[in-house]
Amino acid sequence: MLGTAWVLVAGLAVVAVTVVAVAHLALRGSAPAERARLLRALSAVFRALADVVRALRGGA
Repeated sequence: MLGTAWVLVAGLAVVAVTVVAVAHLALRGSAPAERARLLRALSAVFRALADVVRALRGGA
């Protein structure tokens, strides 16, 4: 599993970069309330990605 885990981690990194790019585009012209909601959603996405990486590393 460790030999192929880097492929999954690289894929997660691509997802993270894509999410950041889309968030940047969404935040440019949004109202403060919309920004707060989007940033909370982004936080949840990045926490989920971090949980996946921790699970791959075997940590809790």
